[in-house]
Amino acid sequence: MKWFARFAVLVFVLFAGLAVVHLTPLQAQGPGDDEKPKNLKVLPKDMSHRQVVAIMREFSIGTGMRCEGCHYQKAPGEEPDFDSDKKPEKETARKMMKMVDAINDQIAKMDLKDPPKVGCVTCHHGVKEPQTLTALMMQTTHDKGADAAIAQYRQLRDQYYGSAAYNFAPLSLNDAAVKLSENDKNYDGALKLLDLNIEFNPKDANTYVTMARVQVAKGDKAAAKASLDKALAIDPNNRGAKMMMQQVQ
Repeated sequence: MKWFARFAVLVFVLFAGLAVVHLTPLQAQGPGDDEKPKNLKVLPKDMSHRQVVAIMREFSIGTGMRCEGCHYQKAPGEEPDFDSDKKPEKETARKMMKMVDAINDQIAKMDLKDPPKVGCVTCHHGVKEPQTLTALMMQTTHDKGADAAIAQYRQLRDQYYGSAAYNFAPLSLNDAAVKLSENDKNYDGALKLLDLNIEFNPKDANTYVTMARVQVAKGDKAAAKASLDKALAIDPNNRGAKMMMQQVQ
């Protein structure tokens, strides 16, 4: 089961910028239910308009996108041409639909008691480009600097906190900081992200341990010891803090 979940995440990320087709309730107006949808190449051709709209709504919720993301639109504000294949993203959406069907077929063969079902929301969680918060923070820090990443984090937290879109637990920023420190030697950028983490999670001992780790890599053992003192004050039994304290003393 875990293998299939990881496979689904990997493939969805590869197609992140070309998310699947979608419809919102307001945009789901169209022909009556008696008129059959045209140009169906993945969905069964005998589906009714109402059935197709219901599926498209699920896609929209899963990806956080609107119709024009995959359907050709002559001009902004105009009704999309749902029958047209002019927009390349529509063909990509079809490929992703086939991929999801194949994954669900494989899961069904596992003879599980309550088999899960993979869908758009499995990876997208309501956002167009499914990326982890750690990856976003690293990418923005690479491209625009830590201050831009911090501004982005605040905006994302205001918009998505409480949803499944991003993991705002302390681990996300800690992981980004470690990778920035070890891979890029960007110690100052890493420390800025950790300061941000402490702002929102002042009682997270592991954030202070991560900060000490970055400070040791930077060559500032005195600062690292101060961070470890704070970690142990919060969690006297923190193994990571105890082990690092032996290194810096």
